Amino acid sequence: MTPWTTRLCCAAATVALLAATGCTATGGNATAEPSQAGFLPAARAYCVEKGGTVQERQPMYGTNNARESWVPLGEPVEVCQFRTTDPSASQINLDLVTLYSTHPTLAALAYLAKAPVPSDGSVNPAYLLCVSLGGGSAYGTGAAGGGLYLDNAGEGELDVVAPCTFADGSMIDDWGIAYYSNGTIRGKDLSTVFRFDVNAVPRVF
Repeated sequence: MTPWTTRLCCAAATVALLAATGCTATGGNATAEPSQAGFLPAARAYCVEKGGTVQERQPMYGTNNARESWVPLGEPVEVCQFRTTDPSASQINLDLVTLYSTHPTLAALAYLAKAPVPSDGSVNPAYLLCVSLGGGSAYGTGAAGGGLYLDNAGEGELDVVAPCTFADGSMIDDWGIAYYSNGTIRGKDLSTVFRFDVNAVPRVF
């Protein structure tokens, strides 16, 4: 179990995440049940089965600054990346729980909502959409920036992606949500690979 998935399970996880990972709440905390041990391997295999790649990305602060001044934050995060092979080489990244859960996470619901992208010429529209949906993709309060960093990224592959992270611990890169809201699929149409019924989701957004 990676530190990221441990945090998803043992921090303030939602009912959906608890059910998906086999965790139960005890005395205000969450504890892992035996089914948790098999969740991550199954989620990784499912990612690959559906055409994705499991990546380990390092949360990093200061990516708008010179490389030598970047600051690693915590432990690496595992994501599933779907990437096209056409010249545009678009990609989308999401956490393994969001991909493999049989219940929708907030990140999945935000993606499926296709909410209007806020318009403000001076601000990144993907960031604005993420915030309008209750997520967060800013690192600190200044312009230093940050994101999930992949060392030795391939040609045409983004080495830093900005995850839109929600209160249940789920995440998906903010541009993936923004493009999908405008009818453009980056990497893969996730509505075809989510394991829950996308036609029967709660109205959250």
